Amino acid sequence: MKKRYYSPKLKEQAVRLSYQREDIKELADELGIEVQRIYKWRKAAKTTTSPKPEKPIPDDTLELKQLRKALKEKELELEILKKAVHIFSKSDGKSMNL
Repeated sequence: MKKRYYSPKLKEQAVRLSYQREDIKELADELGIEVQRIYKWRKAAKTTTSPKPEKPIPDDTLELKQLRKALKEKELELEILKKAVHIFSKSDGKSMNL
């Protein structure tokens, strides 16, 4: 017995029609295929069309890393400026008087 090949378009149409009709056996007879084959196609269509949970978008993680790096740089700048203010406030004021 030769194996029959069914196009994806035919499979999709048969699955869609099987959900619209009450009698799947009648549909199978009209299409010239076995009833079990329609049920297999329906099962396969359910597993392939179910969406899988998405992973976080890599752009978001990249942006987060960039923002954290910028924050560290700004914190370092602030620390340096605080130390500079502390150093200049300790001076005896000689550089201020002319």
